[in-house]
Amino acid sequence: GVPVPTRRSAAREGRRGPRCEGGAGGWTGGSHQSGEVTSRAPCARADPPSRGSCAKRPRSLRGAGLRMTSALNAVSGCDGFICCIGCLSLVPGLVRRVVNQVAFFPPRPPGYHVTEEKQVFLVEADYGLTPLPDLTSEGIAVDTVRMWTRRGNVILGFHFRRADSTKTLLFSHGNSTDIGIMFHHLRDLCTKLQVDVFAYEYSGYGESSGVPSEADLYSDVEAAYHYLTHDCSVPDDQIVCYGQSIGSVPSIDLASRTSVGGLVLHSAMKSGLGVIHDVKTTYWFDVFQNAARIRRVSAPVFVIHGTHDTEIPFEHGLTLYEACPREMAYDPWWVKEAGHNDIEINHRAMYFEHLARFLKALDAHERNWRKNSENDNENENEQGSENGWQPLLGGAASHNPTYNYEPMNHY
Repeated sequence: GVPVPTRRSAAREGRRGPRCEGGAGGWTGGSHQSGEVTSRAPCARADPPSRGSCAKRPRSLRGAGLRMTSALNAVSGCDGFICCIGCLSLVPGLVRRVVNQVAFFPPRPPGYHVTEEKQVFLVEADYGLTPLPDLTSEGIAVDTVRMWTRRGNVILGFHFRRADSTKTLLFSHGNSTDIGIMFHHLRDLCTKLQVDVFAYEYSGYGESSGVPSEADLYSDVEAAYHYLTHDCSVPDDQIVCYGQSIGSVPSIDLASRTSVGGLVLHSAMKSGLGVIHDVKTTYWFDVFQNAARIRRVSAPVFVIHGTHDTEIPFEHGLTLYEACPREMAYDPWWVKEAGHNDIEINHRAMYFEHLARFLKALDAHERNWRKNSENDNENENEQGSENGWQPLLGGAASHNPTYNYEPMNHY
């Protein structure tokens, strides 16, 4: 039932000279090999462990013993950088604490300001304050929303709403920016694609409370998803996650654990370690494990990446595309000579054209999906489906607590 593409090889042209700005788009296959998580040390030998090596150890010590063995194996004859990270990871929480200190760059000052009277202003380049634009003449209503995350932070969001919209982009922005700086681009997405857009703020960014961390990225996007599905009653199959740069991390995580209508990855990373070092797999001590998690996504995925990206190299986009489940991989857009932050600027017309094409393809994909799964869904319940997802909220997913949110406040 799902259309089968004929240009799978085009997606791999990045290895021989990438294709750009062409083609009508389509569903393509993907390899299941890229992005697998390995619990083995980077250069550990493939020899099987001696029988009974952990047989008499207490269960509580076996995990630590195996990790120590992996680290010791990694020290012998492997990449020194990877070995150091692997050994440091034996100190509980150390790697993530370091990552949280160096991976996030909230803009200072923020791109917007909320007064005590709950008035919202955008901060201009000269640090002057401009009232939040009134877009009603363009058929757009903008709500400023305050949300409480399960980690105790208060985050904000801008909700761009159209009367004629049937889809909502759940927008996760990149680093060194915030929803105030992105305001005009978000408006253009809403106008040109004729969709609702909800852009939420990360903890520690903009006017949100807390300190940014990987764990907070996940709780932030969960709060945004909860707002859309519960407070706004948006059907989950009408939500399209859009993750740019570091925003790919919460977007992939959410799409891998709950039901969404689609996923757009713009200049996305395969993993945190992969950004600073050339790695071919996802190690157990890595952070931002996108390439591993994307294999569990049960929604169509559209990858956009510049071939000349020096911050997150093109190979990251290719790895993510190849790691997608075969039936969910949409024909990617490899943008010739584009960098990390200029695709939507220097290729603006093609940017909106490709996004519009993907959103249109989602409608056809959903019709085929429903038609082919009518007989398969009779016994499906809220505990999940054969595609591997479980509801994010309500405590159904075993690795998530029950979420308790206060009512959302609208300014």
